[in-house]
Amino acid sequence: MLTHQWTRGLKAVGLGLVTLAGTASAQQVTRDMPGPIDSLQDLQDAGKMVFKSIDANNDGQISQQEAVDAANMAVGGLFFAADADGNGVLSKEEAQRARDKVMAAKPMARFLISRIKSSNPNPAGGGTPNPAAAAMTLVDTNNDGQLQATEVRQAVQTGVQGLYAAADTNRDGQMSPVEVNAAIAGAVKAAGQASFQTADADNNGQLSRQEFDKAIIDPANAVFAVLDANNDGQLSPQELQSAQKIIGQQIQRTILPEAPNSARNLIHNNQKPAQVAPVPTFNPNAPAATAPAPR
Repeated sequence: MLTHQWTRGLKAVGLGLVTLAGTASAQQVTRDMPGPIDSLQDLQDAGKMVFKSIDANNDGQISQQEAVDAANMAVGGLFFAADADGNGVLSKEEAQRARDKVMAAKPMARFLISRIKSSNPNPAGGGTPNPAAAAMTLVDTNNDGQLQATEVRQAVQTGVQGLYAAADTNRDGQMSPVEVNAAIAGAVKAAGQASFQTADADNNGQLSRQEFDKAIIDPANAVFAVLDANNDGQLSPQELQSAQKIIGQQIQRTILPEAPNSARNLIHNNQKPAQVAPVPTFNPNAPAATAPAPR
């Protein structure tokens, strides 16, 4: 459900940016700033690279342990970055500071959080739950209001086990590329069904004009809330310019120009590496460098 809604909302953001910047500017951005993934082939190549990086023993499959190890590295990096005092415990204050830092630097993160809030009504209180607090409650198994490294590690383990229970269709404890692709297809299908059910407020199996309009308007309202920095219900020219600048910086950061001495360029230009850039010489017999003694 959320995946489909986020995708739809991100499209709305993109359309809004094109409108703000003008068609000519949007075309200039597309021409001058191609991202590292700008075709289906690039997307497939990126997926293969991720798969190979997780497949530690290079057997063409991802075991549960390999998936856990990869997830621990990713989640652990976020955990230790947020753990400011380095005591192995993430307090509510540290988690909030880390969240605020991300939200301030990444407007898309603010948009996604706003979509989560608007997509999860709280029947008991009539409001919307705090997604960060809800996630912390799930991981904080001892209910002490803090996250220990052991709790985060256990959450990763549980999450991977749940994924394999659903996606490892032949029950061999491994995820092959076929199973990964099938799992993605199943997730997309489930997201579409869940999104339809969410929009179908009266549960009659059909979308009325009013339900359809609401499904489109809600993401637009979330985008407006992100752009309206001072929350006055108005979008000033300054706020629009600020949004353009911030998102333009985000786009700029995705640019990964191909190096002149990449394998593809060397083959295309019929060059050797040394013809493009100096190639360093490494002496395998040189003694290993030792770390300086602590002061």
